[in-house]
Amino acid sequence: MKRIYLAATSSALLSSIYLDAGATSRIADAEISSVNGTPCFTISQTEEKRNGQPLLGALSISDLSVKPATKVWSFVMSGGRKVPLSSKICLLYGDIPQGANGMPAPELQTGRVYSIFLNGRPDDPSDPTYGYRGKFCIVATSTGERKIIAIGSDTPAWKQDSCTEHSLIR
Repeated sequence: MKRIYLAATSSALLSSIYLDAGATSRIADAEISSVNGTPCFTISQTEEKRNGQPLLGALSISDLSVKPATKVWSFVMSGGRKVPLSSKICLLYGDIPQGANGMPAPELQTGRVYSIFLNGRPDDPSDPTYGYRGKFCIVATSTGERKIIAIGSDTPAWKQDSCTEHSLIR
């Protein structure tokens, strides 16, 4: 009976150690802005000060307005190449960096919620950050222009995958 108890205790202990080790990874928030009505993606100045310039291996955008979520656009750097990310320069939706394999970017629709994932990490192997994520939507203004709205990760809209103006207030 003691052996069974010890085996069960050892298994539980090893499982908790494994789970704790896996919990040290981190996903940071991506910055989302607009350049002439087109979404643009980068990291925050705070992230850059914290970790330096991360190296990007891939980017993926999904439409969260449909279930299951659908990939809309992506690219993957080929041949082990990486693109350094800077808070001062953003990656414009639809632009595929040199040395990347990507798909053509369809026009994004108003009223839909999209997610962005920048698959990259700082050069420092001790840093647990392995990616940057964000959500955004596109609304039509009264003049018919498209407005990109970044959805804060601390808002109800983030949890609900919604794009209503009142839910975006922090």
